[in-house]
Amino acid sequence: MLILSKKKKKIFCKILTITVFVIVIVATYLLGRYLPREIADTYSSEFFPAVASVPQRLNSVTAISLTEITVVVLGCLILPFFAGWIIVFVKKALTHGLGQYIYMSLRNTLAVLMVLLILFEMLHGLNYRRTPARTMLGLGTDKLTLEDYFETFEWAYQGMIKARSELEEDENGVAKLSSDFEEISGYASSVVDSFCVSYKIAKYKCPARAKSVRLSHYWSWTYIVGTYNLFYGEANVNTDFYDATSIPTTTCHELCHAKGFANETDCNLIGAFACITSDRADFRYSGYFTIYFALLNEITKLSKQMGFHYDTHISAKEFLPIARDYLAYVNYWKSIDEEVAEVQKKFGINITEQALAANNKFLESNGEKGGNETYNVPENEYVDFYLKYIANKGGSDA
Repeated sequence: MLILSKKKKKIFCKILTITVFVIVIVATYLLGRYLPREIADTYSSEFFPAVASVPQRLNSVTAISLTEITVVVLGCLILPFFAGWIIVFVKKALTHGLGQYIYMSLRNTLAVLMVLLILFEMLHGLNYRRTPARTMLGLGTDKLTLEDYFETFEWAYQGMIKARSELEEDENGVAKLSSDFEEISGYASSVVDSFCVSYKIAKYKCPARAKSVRLSHYWSWTYIVGTYNLFYGEANVNTDFYDATSIPTTTCHELCHAKGFANETDCNLIGAFACITSDRADFRYSGYFTIYFALLNEITKLSKQMGFHYDTHISAKEFLPIARDYLAYVNYWKSIDEEVAEVQKKFGINITEQALAANNKFLESNGEKGGNETYNVPENEYVDFYLKYIANKGGSDA
């Protein structure tokens, strides 16, 4: 009877351990999705900086992407590890101890998952619940006229043309960035900090460091050009196509995550606005380029709907350098599409589609309705920003 009692206690302890892990995991997940906004705002502004600064400062010691190293190492180890687990599983099944082996495997898996989920929420997940930066800036009211759009479009166009005229070109007449990525990384961090502090949307000056990924070319197959590793406090940027149209805004975008902004719309918005407030021409060009082409699509659509012609300047002589930059950008991604198609022919997997689908699920699982669509900044928010902060018209209610 004593032996039976001990056996029952062991079974009870095992069930209790698994149950506790599951409850903590579920509770953490639900907390990250239903945390009241007021609490999330307090956490992101008061506690997140202290928590996130630890991995960010440690990671900023080196320019090497630790995220890239981790992905490569884990990629090499995952199959041997799984094969080893299967071998031990079969061995235990043929001898004894299979139940204990399964229990230990499940317990260890749940323990790791619990720790990672708690860290995820502390270092990123809870920031999805905070007040959006665009709300803090008073954008997105939709009370706009066509004239507001046209005025903002002209402002973005003139800013883009001026910034582009200050940049050097390569042998193909395509704009060049003014420095290497190491310098861009440090500068982008200061630009984002300056913008957030100036516009009172974040007071935390993050020590995070953006890093170039050596395997960027193969990363391009996923169509994801940047990622923030919250566990390392590390912003990673795809630099395979080292162009002036997107590298500055992408770098600023990833550093926005380090400052506590999880929402992709916020990060794209802040990234573009931070760039146009910069004193570097390549950063201003990237920011204005982003805004111009976002408004170009909207104005072209409105013109067709209302049956009138509006000169978007794409045929102007001064637009030719920008057209070369845009064509180089398009051609690069066409070449990537061709490589992905070749891989699909050989292995039957479209890497781009799979990666984007996974990213979409990740965003939706964190309460981001629309998934990948959240990368798109509503054009009216660019207009609102111009009216309120550049033209000093008091915003869209003016």
